[in-house]
Amino acid sequence: MQSACQRCQSRKSRTSFNYLSGERSAFKTPAAPALAGSRNWSGDEERNGAMAWIWNRILPKAMRAETTPSARIDGYLVSKIRTDGPGLALSVVKAGAVVHAAGYGLADGRGRPITPDTIFHLASCGKQFTGLGIAMLAEEGKLHLDDPLARHLPLLAAFGPQVTLRRLLHHTSGIRDLYDEDGVEEVLARCERATNADIIRTYVDLGCPMAEDEIRPGDEFCYSNSGYDLLGAVIERVSGQSYHDFFQLRLFDRVGMKDTFSVPDRRVGDRRCATGYFRNDRGAYVEHSGTGFDEVVGSGSFYATVSDLCLHDRALATNSLLSEAGMRQIFTSGRTNDGTPTGYGFGWYVGSDHGVRFAEHEGEWNGFYSYIRRFLDRPLSIFLLSNHPDLDLFEIASEATAAFD
Repeated sequence: MQSACQRCQSRKSRTSFNYLSGERSAFKTPAAPALAGSRNWSGDEERNGAMAWIWNRILPKAMRAETTPSARIDGYLVSKIRTDGPGLALSVVKAGAVVHAAGYGLADGRGRPITPDTIFHLASCGKQFTGLGIAMLAEEGKLHLDDPLARHLPLLAAFGPQVTLRRLLHHTSGIRDLYDEDGVEEVLARCERATNADIIRTYVDLGCPMAEDEIRPGDEFCYSNSGYDLLGAVIERVSGQSYHDFFQLRLFDRVGMKDTFSVPDRRVGDRRCATGYFRNDRGAYVEHSGTGFDEVVGSGSFYATVSDLCLHDRALATNSLLSEAGMRQIFTSGRTNDGTPTGYGFGWYVGSDHGVRFAEHEGEWNGFYSYIRRFLDRPLSIFLLSNHPDLDLFEIASEATAAFD
């Protein structure tokens, strides 16, 4: 039997677990899927679906700088995404220019088409912002990456001095992740809707447990959503701002990302926000109703558009937010105690393919699905945000890479 940390060596995202979101089926594909849940299709919605097809085929072409690669991607996605169901938004940045920005499918059961400005939950792709925030505070001298966690969150002193910010960033701290079934039950036994304070209180009540009895900090890579939630609390403690305000003022306003935000935020109710879906056991798309962890910040609490992610990409590429050395550190793999690379930097998986370095992340939360890929040795980035439970976003990103490379 695999250990807890061996099982989480896989690229586990901030995922909607069965006990949070309800039973997820094997997702049998119906002959003619329809959006289900609180809304059903009407004649007006069918007409809206037809208009969505027209919008998705015409307007995106006006936004593209390279017709042939875009046509290739259009043709590929038309075979994957129906015009009357959930879909995705896709943007591609090459050499600093947005060369493709388009929406496919519908944002919700009202028949609204997905566009590059449709707002989606980023899920675990939002970990990059937590990593960036810690790096920004470190560059300003307000904290040190090798600080023990307890220096900033004294209630967690029982974790000991070897559970450091750097190890939390690299998922090598070894602490127990509270996003398993037992952990979620422990947290929600103390509150109705969890906040970061409830995560901390649960760790304290449980005696600051490690993932395994014999594990030491730094021994293994063990993906931990809760670890990033603790980093979110550190950002609040050190900056003196809420997590939401820190990123709104320090990043989003500065870069012009007008449709990107962390919860809590009234824009969650914006009409441009997509609805997240999963499939029920009959194969129908069902609207996700949320979880008791939706107000926890750090491991994935952001909403964004693919248009805004293009702006963020430009800021990263030009070192507008951190020094060159700081950016290099974000995209450098951590190592375990024996020197083994983890393949994870500060909120990014990092690796190389045929000598070409890349950074990427995927995410899933509340019926939203995300994938981001940035090449570090050539100017190409792919952004995918979706509310479709069946799409292989990695495969789509690979098709986009091949088309625009």
